[in-house]
Amino acid sequence: MVVQFNPASQLPIKLQSSRNFATWKAQFFMLMHGHDLYGHLDGSPLAPSRTITTGTVLSANPAFVLWFRQDQLIQNAHMASVDPTIATTVAAVDSAKNAWDALHTAYANKSQTRIFSLCDRLARLTKDSQPVTKYLQNIRSMADNLSTTGAPVTNSELIVKILSG
Repeated sequence: MVVQFNPASQLPIKLQSSRNFATWKAQFFMLMHGHDLYGHLDGSPLAPSRTITTGTVLSANPAFVLWFRQDQLIQNAHMASVDPTIATTVAAVDSAKNAWDALHTAYANKSQTRIFSLCDRLARLTKDSQPVTKYLQNIRSMADNLSTTGAPVTNSELIVKILSG
């Protein structure tokens, strides 16, 4: 059975840049796991062969046809959930996995410079006159971005930051 998507309601957060990549990735990740389709993003299982041989007759593999249809719908969900300026990244590849990988490469930005910049911004963030909820949201956003870049902040570190803010 092929799973249909409604990107407008199921993927309301559009990927705009590395700034909101963590949030966008989380919503896409949850949707794919919820429908047991995450394998289309990580490449497991591999696509079935396009054809099968029965005796001496070569024919289209129904399993491939089903897999391909689902993969195209996932790739379409990718396309619908990104800003139009990013859509070419998704359109230029031939599978949902390759789209996922291309978006990761372009927007997860695991460079040491980005990690250093986020750590510095987190260290310098102060509550000042902003409401507590806004201050905590800013801390959480930076912590989520650090986690996405491969440098997660522990809860203990966040508590120390909050108490010193």
